[in-house]
Amino acid sequence: MLKKTIGNGVKGAFTLAEVLITLGIIGVVAAMTMPTLINSTQGAQYKTAYKKALSVMSQAVVMNIALEDYDLSQVVAGTNTTAADASGDDDDDDDGSTVGGAQSLYDLFKNRMNVVKVASTNDFQGDTQGETDFYKIINVDAADKSDYTAFATLHGGKGGNTFPVLASGGKWPADLTMLFFNDGITFIFDNTQANCAAATSTTDDHYCYGFIDVNGQKAPNRVVACDGASASKTIDGSGTDNANCVVTNPTDIYPIAMYDQSIVPASAAARAVLYAK
Repeated sequence: MLKKTIGNGVKGAFTLAEVLITLGIIGVVAAMTMPTLINSTQGAQYKTAYKKALSVMSQAVVMNIALEDYDLSQVVAGTNTTAADASGDDDDDDDGSTVGGAQSLYDLFKNRMNVVKVASTNDFQGDTQGETDFYKIINVDAADKSDYTAFATLHGGKGGNTFPVLASGGKWPADLTMLFFNDGITFIFDNTQANCAAATSTTDDHYCYGFIDVNGQKAPNRVVACDGASASKTIDGSGTDNANCVVTNPTDIYPIAMYDQSIVPASAAARAVLYAK
């Protein structure tokens, strides 16, 4: 029995009402703090997975140079798959022959990464193979979208590559290629991009772009964003501004840029997560 000291030191039991009040207070405090703790833990996991993805994809490019003697600057335009199950059977891992092209982005990463499934964003537009299959973008903040779009304009070259257009609550744009890695990470990109290279003395930047979703189709499916309401954010949409971008709770989707031997973040928020201590 619970005891309490009262008055002259005589010990008596806590009343049921006192115990219930105490438990109620503990419950309220837990309810207030648990969401923050959960978000913080998940954010740390997303951050770790994001850093890992950048690292292993960069290593894949270096390995490809050693084995095939070409890097991202030498990739050629391939084709995007139109369905994960190109053969018409029930094998979702069958990428058929509808995606690829020798020396394409797909060819490089499919051969150098541990890919467990190849699909198309077309497979996630709704009813496929008799089943409803969605892969929605739950949120993409307008200010951050403007930032990574400006980055692509700055480094994409004239008439060059750019990011697929995402919309909050919308599906992934059609006709993109998706590589599902064995660690749960998904890489979404346009396989028609080619010659992903940084500027030289005679040429401009011509980066290629894509998105990493560090936990695949699982929620929350939110593009990483700087803290604060979109209208009040300090990022200026130039594609170069990192000022005052803080990401308290990292999410799972990150815009990336690819060139030469490098895989790098392509937004202020993505850079903030990568370089934050």
